[in-house]
Amino acid sequence: MFFQPKANLSDSAKSRIEFCLQQIAECIGFERLLLPVVSRKAIFDLYEVERDPQQVIAFVGKHLEHDVNGIQVRNALPQAQSAGGGCCGGGSCDGPSGLAGRYEPSDRSITLDQTIDSDPAMGLATLINAVVCDLLSQNSFAGAQLPEQVDLAVVGTGLGMIRNGISLVAKHPVHWDSTQWDVFPRPFLDGQSLAYANAIAAWARDDQAPKWSSDLPSDLKRPMRKSLKFLLKTNDSFFQPRAKQFLLTQSQSEWWKLATDSSASSQVIAIRHLNSDGKLDDQQESLLIDKLGSANVAITLNAISAIERMASQQPAIGNESMVRELRSLTDHRDDEVCAKSMCVLAKLGGLDEATVETAATMLDAHQKHLTFAGLYALCMQDSVPEEVVPALDRCFVRVLRACDYELIDLIATAYRRLLDDPQSHMEELFQNSPEHLPIALETLQKVSEPRMPLRRGA
Repeated sequence: MFFQPKANLSDSAKSRIEFCLQQIAECIGFERLLLPVVSRKAIFDLYEVERDPQQVIAFVGKHLEHDVNGIQVRNALPQAQSAGGGCCGGGSCDGPSGLAGRYEPSDRSITLDQTIDSDPAMGLATLINAVVCDLLSQNSFAGAQLPEQVDLAVVGTGLGMIRNGISLVAKHPVHWDSTQWDVFPRPFLDGQSLAYANAIAAWARDDQAPKWSSDLPSDLKRPMRKSLKFLLKTNDSFFQPRAKQFLLTQSQSEWWKLATDSSASSQVIAIRHLNSDGKLDDQQESLLIDKLGSANVAITLNAISAIERMASQQPAIGNESMVRELRSLTDHRDDEVCAKSMCVLAKLGGLDEATVETAATMLDAHQKHLTFAGLYALCMQDSVPEEVVPALDRCFVRVLRACDYELIDLIATAYRRLLDDPQSHMEELFQNSPEHLPIALETLQKVSEPRMPLRRGA
């Protein structure tokens, strides 16, 4: 086959969403994530009858089979804005600060920052979001205060049609997070993530051509249908609600077995759960090395993370076979794989002459995560070749002019570790840039002294 169906998200992003949905389902019940999808019209029509927020809350509670008695609705002062507290607001985004209100679990209250009539879609979405927050909180769900996970619960329970029409994240903040899981707290779902959440909602209900998808905004409709086609064709999802199988408490042997599954998402999630009480057996070691060499970048990145995690607890896991494979990945075609493998090699003490040279070339890279990885690796060395220092100098001048203080501190640390007289070196380096010298010297004074006397390599 020449054209394989693909999801609209990367394997890292889709596996994170599927894992969160599995967490939600295991907490509030799989049956709630198989409920019918409620149309926008049904909710708008309900509100139009009496314009009573409590009526909407009662409707949502009945849909969820959740007791909403005791939930109170309050109106904030007209000038009040969403403070980002509770479960309705918050989240980091380049766009609106959140929904038009917030839910407080301590007294089960919903505070609306504007009247529903002033913006019915936003107001009704806020009420729905808050009731789902209440459901999650009452069931002691750990992520009940996290915008992304509440959004997933709203869509997953069939209540997302109004929320789908509201853009709360114009653009995700830029982080270097090679597995794309660990940015915290995560913002509300952006458009692409909403599209995938809706696709998995249709697929979970075995709805191959959902009528409700025609009400999706145009920017969600196409990627949603693309992902639905992918799911129907491949069934590549860790989250399988119709199976109603509890997966998050399974044994280590079951996680290791799942790491060989045909589903890329299941592999990623399983790899993130792998652990060992001691040295890996031959089969486990072979599996991890195989995952390091995967053609799927998400699997490779998470395998690197797994080795880092396990080796920090059991150093024998970071043996020569693992180190040799990680060294080969520092020249990988994907720059995040290069950077991540370099950082882990440095932590394991596995850098050799060739990888030190590779680390030096990373200092001239335009991608910040590559520069960071190269600097981090060099900072872990007792000595470096003479030709590394000019690369360090070029990097320092560049980041100082860009006012990139995170990297400035790291470079100053490297100078302290690798040079006998870093202050004199800086004075010479910035003799023609007097405006930069005070900043360089101040940074040098702030960074801690090296743990042991180090020398520059020959």
